Amino acid sequence: MKLRTPAFDRYPLTWLAILAAVLGVAIVRLFPMDPRLPDSLAFEAIARSLLAGHGFTYREPMFPGLALYAFRAPGYSVMVALGMLLGGVGSVIAMQGALNGVSAALVGSITGRLAGPRAAWIAFAIRFLWPAAWVHARYETSEILFEFLGVFATWLVMESVERRRVGWAVGAGLACAVSLLVRPVGLATAAVLTVWLWLRFPRAAFGFALALLLGYAPWPVRNLFRFHAVVPFTTTGGVVAWLGTEEDGSCTPPFVWMSKHADMGELALDRGAYAIARAEVRAHPLAAAKRIARGGLIYLGPLRGRYLSLWLHRFAMLAALAALLLAGSRARLGLPAMIWGAQGVLLLPLIIVDRYRFPAEWCVVVAAAVGLVELGRRYGPRAAAGFAAVALALCVVGSWVTALR
Repeated sequence: MKLRTPAFDRYPLTWLAILAAVLGVAIVRLFPMDPRLPDSLAFEAIARSLLAGHGFTYREPMFPGLALYAFRAPGYSVMVALGMLLGGVGSVIAMQGALNGVSAALVGSITGRLAGPRAAWIAFAIRFLWPAAWVHARYETSEILFEFLGVFATWLVMESVERRRVGWAVGAGLACAVSLLVRPVGLATAAVLTVWLWLRFPRAAFGFALALLLGYAPWPVRNLFRFHAVVPFTTTGGVVAWLGTEEDGSCTPPFVWMSKHADMGELALDRGAYAIARAEVRAHPLAAAKRIARGGLIYLGPLRGRYLSLWLHRFAMLAALAALLLAGSRARLGLPAMIWGAQGVLLLPLIIVDRYRFPAEWCVVVAAAVGLVELGRRYGPRAAAGFAAVALALCVVGSWVTALR
């Protein structure tokens, strides 16, 4: 017997996005926490510099002896500055709560284009309940903004292809440009969307690439005049590469070294950190390979995590595995799979922790929803519901047991 749920036969994106945004603000207000991490202090310092009219110049709290001009990507600090104008850090967190809700609605819409409205509702529910998202939404860090921009750009590209309108692709290019200004790893999503557009709507791919180039160009041009050298992204790359060679992931060695050699200048410090990282890899190639393999396991998901909040991620991984095993759903996952894989390829040689993995986790949500719908089509809705209930129970119990150890 077919289960009829006509209310879920359409996906009202606009109203759902508004509702999710309002709920997002309410949730971060009702469940507050200390929003500051070490990176937050740097973002606030840059935001204060912007508001004072000094541009993206600041002194890194972890080595304050040197004025820095491109050590941090500028995008998130602009959002922090806007929040300060609107009332302070609380306003930043409220904006992140709203963006988190809108991201959930957009993830549902993307999934709906791949597998229909019921998959859209499932993806929306999973992404809106995603525990890690609400943790990051309450921290003054760039995870939520960066994820939103990637999801929004993907949605705009899909709109462009469906409507055969170049303007949507131009908007996607601008969104990707902003995401690059938030985190350079946004280059992965930009590259995938360019290729995907080129294969389906070449004229829009040109518009996308031009908007991306023009939207991002002011930052490297500004750096060229500041450093008299090509700095396409940030001067943090050497530190990130060095951190990728630390067995315990400690931030201390590179920052201690930089504080002792501040007289070298920002650009020389970046290049020096790169040189140290390359020397470490050449000296211990096997250890480097093991670190990359360990990073790959972290990027796959919470296989060994001991937090109760990982229950939903583990459930999504099981449903995504079903999607990959079933031919009917596997064929629909090309775009999210490429975005997820491309971000991982950029991160693996550097450093991977849970918060760096988060901006690509929406791709797992899409795969999970597609997999659950495909299970229903192949084996019937009751069997799919039974699988989901058993898998969910196992993930909750398993996460609870591992959290007690």
